[in-house]
Amino acid sequence: MWWDGLDRDAVEPPLETDTIADIAIVGGGYTGLWTAYFLKQIQPDVDVVLVEAKQIGHGASGRNGGWLMGALEGCHAFVDDSGTLPVIARQQLTHLVSRAGEILAKESIDCDFHHGGCVMAAARHDAQVARAQKILASFHGLGFGEDDYRWLTPIELSNRIQVANPGGAVFTPHVARIQPAKLVTGLAGVVKSLGVRVFEHTRAHGIQSGLIHCDRGNVQAGQIVVATEGYSEAGNPLHRRLIPVQTGMVSTEPLSDAQWSGLGFANNETFADCTRAATYLQRTADNRLVIGARGHYQPGGLPQHGLGDTRTTGQQRERIALSLFPQLAGVRFTHNWGGSVGVPRGWHPHVIHDTYSGIATAGGYMGQGVGASFLFGQTLAELLTGEDTDRARMPWVTRRSLEELKRWEPEPVPQLGLKATMMAFTAEEWLLDRYGGGVPAKAVGWLCEQLDPH
Repeated sequence: MWWDGLDRDAVEPPLETDTIADIAIVGGGYTGLWTAYFLKQIQPDVDVVLVEAKQIGHGASGRNGGWLMGALEGCHAFVDDSGTLPVIARQQLTHLVSRAGEILAKESIDCDFHHGGCVMAAARHDAQVARAQKILASFHGLGFGEDDYRWLTPIELSNRIQVANPGGAVFTPHVARIQPAKLVTGLAGVVKSLGVRVFEHTRAHGIQSGLIHCDRGNVQAGQIVVATEGYSEAGNPLHRRLIPVQTGMVSTEPLSDAQWSGLGFANNETFADCTRAATYLQRTADNRLVIGARGHYQPGGLPQHGLGDTRTTGQQRERIALSLFPQLAGVRFTHNWGGSVGVPRGWHPHVIHDTYSGIATAGGYMGQGVGASFLFGQTLAELLTGEDTDRARMPWVTRRSLEELKRWEPEPVPQLGLKATMMAFTAEEWLLDRYGGGVPAKAVGWLCEQLDPH
């Protein structure tokens, strides 16, 4: 849906010969593009080459849920001795969305950016109230205040979003809605205008210190950035250090003003249901409601390249939408698509700069990469150019070899583990739907807590 009717610049030709650059970037998504952008802001004359195996935005950057968040999954890995996230790290996150908005405006990147915040709600089952309150307590435990994350009463929730069973919600202002394909193509246009050489349909099948082996030519560079996230396949040093977990979305047809008055979203808030399926919704600029949820794991740990999801998967997400908003009954769903997010074995994101090999990377976003890639791309650019900044000293930044990123267990261990986890999540939802929060649901809920790495 994000790509429908979108005018793209002409596809850049593939690399057909050997070339030399100061810095080479592998991956034409948000991380690679933001890194290239900030490199050119710091050193306008630096020679940057970017290679992309498919086309710009082919991976998660062109097919995600459109949440630009001032948050990182797995923040508890970065707490200090007091158990809180350092103040300076919290400031990087709470200022992220407004900073991104300023740069999007400065560069005239029209991606339907709207800074309306996010509602994370207990919206269907009474058991979700405790889960939402646990989320709030977790953020406060990290050191964030009421201005960052606060409780909405059921009435306050209903005044914003008219869900089936309003039990209360967590509200944060630190999220903006964007249109993913518009962002990635707009950013690519800016980067190319700054002089970055971009080669599409150029697969990097071998990456080593100072050299990238591509299909029909090689790139020699003093420093290399690997920005492939969940699409890090064989031949990539991140292969099996990030595994691709599938996620996807469905979209309604454009809804009328009368229909929206019965749904809410008046300030274009993003919305999440406090379910273990990791739902994420937004009201698009053309008045559709898009609904996403975490999905399956492909045999062999392969990323999802095709856009379309199966009809069965789409119907599952439609059922989630109707359980949240029964008022959508009779509304037509027009699109159904999916993709992969990168999940690291340590369950938290990373920025790595190995000065010895000259290879750097950022990722492990676990579905929160739209905003994190903005912060991490700037961080990478500062590390690569030797800038001494607060970002370069964040707790998620390390100066070590990529080889030290822990590998996942061999297949089919991850596949079996994720399948068991998703089955438990589904069973819990089924019990809550039919029997409420009784003993069986609580027992399965306990099992889900043990299986859920978060």
